[in-house]
Amino acid sequence: MAILPVKLLDTSHEARDQAQDHERRLELLAKVLASGMAGQRIERTEVERACSPQTTDCLVKLLRDRGAERGLFVVVQKSSTLILQIFADLVDIRNEKLLVHKELNFRGDNDESWRRAGAFLARQLEAAPDGASSRVR
Repeated sequence: MAILPVKLLDTSHEARDQAQDHERRLELLAKVLASGMAGQRIERTEVERACSPQTTDCLVKLLRDRGAERGLFVVVQKSSTLILQIFADLVDIRNEKLLVHKELNFRGDNDESWRRAGAFLARQLEAAPDGASSRVR
């Protein structure tokens, strides 16, 4: 399974620039997911080189070219300092079919809350009927 770089949609309109903190947390979330699901992370630089602009078709082709059977697409939306959501799609790359879609809310924009959310999401994806064999690469 290939895990694409986690994306952030920040709609919180907070005054303080948190770009560095968020970059670190996006990486942390991707690492926790890769560890919890035995997935292989695709580096952001590889995606940027291969897919500009980053369309779904291009991302699926990139994963297919890398030999991935499944791909994990994840977006975090930050609504406020306390409220964040994760949207995750596990896709069968060969058939271009959505296998599992998960949405979860978590509270707190700090490393520990992102780590816990990632661990919970990995367990949820592993337990999903179509995600049960996501350890297969």
